[in-house]
Amino acid sequence: MGYIRMIRSGGIHACANAIRYVPDLDDIVNLEELTKEEDLPTDTVQAAAILDSVLDNLTKNFAEGTAYFKMLVDVFTKSMRDPKNQHLKNFYMIIPPLTLNFVEQMMNGKEKIK
Repeated sequence: MGYIRMIRSGGIHACANAIRYVPDLDDIVNLEELTKEEDLPTDTVQAAAILDSVLDNLTKNFAEGTAYFKMLVDVFTKSMRDPKNQHLKNFYMIIPPLTLNFVEQMMNGKEKIK
């Protein structure tokens, strides 16, 4: 659960860094319509449409965040219930010892460097 929170926090942080260049989040202008009204080339209209979709995605993710836990559950539920993956049923039990082992190895490595 902590990993999911860390991923979510990092995603929101990255989104906040990207969206800080948008001057007004409440009133985002539709650039595709503006480029069509001005009779600009089709490449410009397509670029404006892509920019509109990126801005829409950024504002949506920034406003509500992304449900990472639900996404992970949706992705792994089917494969975890598959009979060929029964050996992973108790995988959660080895995470604490693996984490402790990793921390001990990092501390030992750090002491050897000194």
